[in-house]
Amino acid sequence: MRRRNDPFEKPWVIIAAVVGIIAVIVIALVFFMGDGSSAPAGSPGQTATTPTASSTQQTVAVGEVPSVIRTQVPVSVPAEGVYVRVSYIGGFAGSYGMEGNMTTMRNSGDRIFVIEDATGTVSATFHKEDASTRHEITVEIYKNGKSLQTARNSTAYGEASVTSPV
Repeated sequence: MRRRNDPFEKPWVIIAAVVGIIAVIVIALVFFMGDGSSAPAGSPGQTATTPTASSTQQTVAVGEVPSVIRTQVPVSVPAEGVYVRVSYIGGFAGSYGMEGNMTTMRNSGDRIFVIEDATGTVSATFHKEDASTRHEITVEIYKNGKSLQTARNSTAYGEASVTSPV
């Protein structure tokens, strides 16, 4: 009777299989554990915040590359006149003004637009140019430093519209 050839009877096959399994485990551990820091994956670690003299703030986390977070200086509405204020961290587009004299605008951030010789009814309609739902767009009409109307929207591509007599 002829003897069957079983590959596991040879010692080098067993050793190669064990080494292969250990290698796969080590590679998986390195892949899933990240850079080997003691902080869990996705954790920013210890954070130290240092404000600077300008309008930026520097945040440094232990074990990470320092980054600069830019913050906007809040705008202030002048005490006299009629203005439209639009505030959104992303891009926005829309129009503002009086009937028959509307101005179209695209911008981003916190912006104030003057309405020259405003009489009658002032309106403003702006929409977000992205699908963000984390931040809201705010549109306001001001007269002599006081807010007359405010509208907000935080939906994706959301629109905010205000109308007010001045």
